[in-house]
Amino acid sequence: MKSKINILSVIFIQFFALIFFVDSINAHQPFGINDKSEENYIELSDATVSHAFYGEFIEKNEEMIIKFQMKEGDTFDFSLLIPNLEPENLIEPDQLPYLIVNGKNYFPNKNSSFYEPYSRMDLIRIIAEKQNIRTNSNITVQVISRGNSRYVFSIGYKEIFNNTYAFGNVRRFSMDDLNEWYNRLYTPEAIDEDNNFLIIIVILFFTTILLSLIFYFRQDILEKLNSNH
Repeated sequence: MKSKINILSVIFIQFFALIFFVDSINAHQPFGINDKSEENYIELSDATVSHAFYGEFIEKNEEMIIKFQMKEGDTFDFSLLIPNLEPENLIEPDQLPYLIVNGKNYFPNKNSSFYEPYSRMDLIRIIAEKQNIRTNSNITVQVISRGNSRYVFSIGYKEIFNNTYAFGNVRRFSMDDLNEWYNRLYTPEAIDEDNNFLIIIVILFFTTILLSLIFYFRQDILEKLNSNH
C-alpha cells in the first residue's frame, strides 16, 4: 500500500512539474496597447520583472511611454527589438524606432538575431542595455517612431508570470494576439507548430509516468528477469 502511495505521489509531482515547465515558457509577460486611439502610456510597479511590450507605429514621431521606479542595486535591463520579417528587416537603422531614457537617446546600434521560444518568433535586437542603478530613481522610457514599423520593448530579468505589474493603456497578450502581431495568425506553419508543441507535452507526460513505474518496480522486474535465466 505504501509503495502505491509513493508511486502516485511521484506521478503527481512530475505532472505538476511538467505544468510548471509549460507555464515557465511563458515566464516573460507579453502585453500590447489596449486602445490605439489613446496615449500609449504604461506604468510598471516592478521593472525588474521580465516584460515584453508589443506595438506598431504607423507614422513618424509616435511614441510609447513607460514609467517606473528602480531601487539602488537593481539591474536596469532593457532592449528594443523588431520582427525579423519584411518590411522591418529591410529598414535602414536610421529609420528604425529609438529610445529616450530620462532624456538620453539610445539609437539602434546592434543587429543580432533573437529567437523568442514561447511565441516562436524570429526577432532582431536593435538596442540592448544593462545598467546598475546606483540610487533610487524615477525612470521614463520613450519609444519613438521614425516611420511605420512593429517593435518590441523588453525590460526586466525576473521570470515571474503569476502577477500583473503593468498598468495603463495595455492588456495582456494571448497567443492569438502575438500571432496576429507577427502576422502568423492563420498560417499553416503556426498551426503545425502549436500541434507539435502539444504532442511534445503529451510525450513528456507519459514518459515521466513510464519511467516512474519502471523505477518503483525495478526490483520486481530484475527478479523476474533473473528467474527467467
